[in-house]
Amino acid sequence: MLTGCTHLDRPAWLESPEAQAAIDDTVHAFFDALRKEDKTAFQRLTTESFYAFDAGKRFSGPALMDVVRDAHARGVQLNWSVGPLDTKVGCDVAWTTWENVGSAGVPPDVKPVRWLESAVIVRRNGEWKVDFFHSQRAAAK
Repeated sequence: MLTGCTHLDRPAWLESPEAQAAIDDTVHAFFDALRKEDKTAFQRLTTESFYAFDAGKRFSGPALMDVVRDAHARGVQLNWSVGPLDTKVGCDVAWTTWENVGSAGVPPDVKPVRWLESAVIVRRNGEWKVDFFHSQRAAAK
């Protein structure tokens, strides 16, 4: 459950470089957990109510991990490079967006891919956790 606060009583630490870095670290660790198929880390980084919109579908946390695991099992290489995050913080919730430039495919047919992504991240017991993730392939430039 999120705690309520207003602009006037918003803790100053939310604007600190440390708070922004913690949110950035959470997003990068989220992708590392997926990349490594690390279910324990993924569960630690996401809320119990986490879900994702990706590839035109809704996925629970375990289902998203299964999609990545199954892709890896088929030889698909997923290479992600999360760009700078544009983050807005309000008390115990952050909204962040970024461009993810990488590649995907089965060698030797690995193609460059750009995704436009966003997440809602909540602060629980002093830790930032991903509550919602959205990914969509970007239009060709």
